[in-house]
Amino acid sequence: MIRHINRVLLLSLILMFTVKTEAQELVKLSVQDAVSIGLENSKSLKISNAKITIAQQRVMEINANRYPSLKFITGYTRLSDVPAFTFTLPFPGSQPVTIAPVVLDNYVMKLSAAQPVFTGFRLQSQEQAADYLAKASQSDFQKDKVELIAMIKSQYWNIIKAEQFVRLAQESVITLKAHLQDIMLMMKAGMVTNNDVMKVQVQVSDADYRLIEAKNQVQLAMIGLNNTLRLPLNTQLTLLSSYNEAPQQSLAMDGFLEDAIKNRPDIVANDFRVKASEQNIQAIKSSWYPQINVFAEYNYNNPNQRIVPARSQFDGTWATGVQLSMDIWNWGITSNQTNQAEAQLSQAIDAAQLTKEGIQTEVMQSYVLLQQALEKIGITKKNIEQAEENFRTISQKFKAGNALTTDVTDAQTALLQAKVNNIQAYIDYELALVRMDKAIGKQ
Repeated sequence: MIRHINRVLLLSLILMFTVKTEAQELVKLSVQDAVSIGLENSKSLKISNAKITIAQQRVMEINANRYPSLKFITGYTRLSDVPAFTFTLPFPGSQPVTIAPVVLDNYVMKLSAAQPVFTGFRLQSQEQAADYLAKASQSDFQKDKVELIAMIKSQYWNIIKAEQFVRLAQESVITLKAHLQDIMLMMKAGMVTNNDVMKVQVQVSDADYRLIEAKNQVQLAMIGLNNTLRLPLNTQLTLLSSYNEAPQQSLAMDGFLEDAIKNRPDIVANDFRVKASEQNIQAIKSSWYPQINVFAEYNYNNPNQRIVPARSQFDGTWATGVQLSMDIWNWGITSNQTNQAEAQLSQAIDAAQLTKEGIQTEVMQSYVLLQQALEKIGITKKNIEQAEENFRTISQKFKAGNALTTDVTDAQTALLQAKVNNIQAYIDYELALVRMDKAIGKQ
């Protein structure tokens, strides 16, 4: 009885696991759907967007320094007791006169305002530099977006390729098993030997092995795309898009280069960083100029130090003025800082030039891969036609007893490889388009 109960429990657990496995989420995706989900869920884009917010807040922080600042200070101090300052007239019977009484409790309330009038163009330059860096951050965001789109599309097309390879592997298994049945019938009729049957059985086993590998590649590629889209890793994807079987044949290199120079976000970002470096130099050179500020303050203190003699009561006084300061000699600090900023500008210019050269190389490489894929498509189409004709001819000869079993399996293998190469060429074309879109900054 107990053994029966254990069996029931075990079967129940297996059933629950099976239901859970079969209940995996199924998601249908076109390539554009995948891109939309990836952009919406991407943590890296959220990080890039946060950098934009930081840079924009930095601009606002610097801009705030150009406006009047208003401060309020208050406090209380308890002093130790000391003798009062007194004066006694030099006459008999004169009583001491208190000049400054001791006030032990001190209260301070101060409201002050300050406004920079001239800073040697420091604030304007700092604000411009921060604004350029904020724009560079926005371009960096677009760059990350383009790269993410390219990654998602590449993973999508790799799954399509893997699924096509599974389809071809399944066709190969079916064809070989059908051939195996024919061979076994022919062996019974004494037309072939047992060795011929064993050769085909080995081919069938090899085809089954390739089918398992192809299915595993689909699952691995699907896990990668799920991870990029931030979907559950065991999500089963049904891909709706298919590769273009009539790709565009004429593609102009010059147009791609022009689009890349005009649209690539990293080129735009580097240009903004060069401008920011130029403004940093101007901000540092502001130390050569005088700094002028106006200020005003109101003091409501007990005692008020401006009231003599001091008295234990709140009195209000005010003050206003202009302040000018200028570095006469600081041991070359300003010169050193200027040289550093100029070196940073030189680095920014060189980095921008290297980026442009790298992009031109990337575009040219992508163009070569695109052209190669187009050529491979044409060649593989012809190869399939030739392989199909060869397989048909060899099959007829085999049935007539004029060809060996190995000739048939070799023809089948050649046909399978031709179809694999054709699928590979079409997917290579799609991947080359993705790479070209990334190279020219297309979203």
